[in-house]
Amino acid sequence: MSYRHLTGILQKTSILSILLFSGCAWQMLDVSALDAPITAIEGNGHVYTNSQQRPALNGNSLASATPSELLAFYSPVLIQQFKDVNEHGYSYPRDSDMIGRPYLTRSSKGTPYTKIDISNPTMYSFYDNKIIAGRSHPQLTYTVWYPRHPRTKRFDIEPGNIDSNVVRITLDDRNHPLLYETVLACGCYHKVFVERSVELASAAYYGSPEKGKEHSIAKNIPMGFDFEIAGIVDTPPEQPSAPVVFISSGEHKVLGLHPSAGLNWNEVGQNMSSYRLAAYRELTRLPFQNEASVKPMFNSHNDQQVWGAERMERFIFWIIGTDDAGHPRRNDQILLHFDQARWNDPAIYSKYLRLPPGF
Repeated sequence: MSYRHLTGILQKTSILSILLFSGCAWQMLDVSALDAPITAIEGNGHVYTNSQQRPALNGNSLASATPSELLAFYSPVLIQQFKDVNEHGYSYPRDSDMIGRPYLTRSSKGTPYTKIDISNPTMYSFYDNKIIAGRSHPQLTYTVWYPRHPRTKRFDIEPGNIDSNVVRITLDDRNHPLLYETVLACGCYHKVFVERSVELASAAYYGSPEKGKEHSIAKNIPMGFDFEIAGIVDTPPEQPSAPVVFISSGEHKVLGLHPSAGLNWNEVGQNMSSYRLAAYRELTRLPFQNEASVKPMFNSHNDQQVWGAERMERFIFWIIGTDDAGHPRRNDQILLHFDQARWNDPAIYSKYLRLPPGF
């Protein structure tokens, strides 16, 4: 039996144990979290929003908006949870949950090492078009970077330098949202959030959800990982808006996603700061601290992985063929569900979801 065949069998027969071990499922905050966003994250947190004025887009102006206008209009509002001590009793520096601008230093070995300047909150974004189910769809991708993924439990294989959160929005031909996805740049914690209109169209065409599924758009993948539909988003058709993304302390898991049109800003109060919306390509020319040069954040000799962000979990998951598990990567190199799918492959939507006709 070949090594590749063996690892395939191990992957297929160990799905449940891996999911339980890695904690891939958790309860999402429902839409009521918009009424009291700070209370929803247990009363301690911070709100990050775009420092630029959002363009006033609606109707025809939204349909004809430029890529830069769309990126600014839909740039997410982040509700970031803070905890001094988590439920397991472990504490970690508060800056672990603050976003910032990456820069490079030299490690003790002389190789580049990534750090985050939290005094300069930044969200990196880019616009793309993907052919999904035979039709062209604009996609907006947003990434933020944290100084670290701290230790949060006794036996923890995930801690390491640099952590992230990525939000991707797939739009229709009127530039209205259809799907939202969240993931870490290492490919962990992938979630799919679906606009209610899409779920209703899937239900009308396919009927009831498949066995074990809650939503009609969800699909069972035999002997493989499914795409989890983590929530339904109710964006008013006449009032499209940026998503509000709730993010946990420490692990930086997404706790919920809802339209910002319903957000109660009154409760936010002083718990808010602005981020700079920047082009993702800035990450290819980061400054060296105390050096008059620039260099990419990503190692071109190692699958575009972030410099200096290795994880212990890579030694555990190599047996099932996972490539450097937990290590953040450049957007186009992210692998999902233990390398079963590629984040940048537009075919994943038809393969892992029951998309309605005309999607």
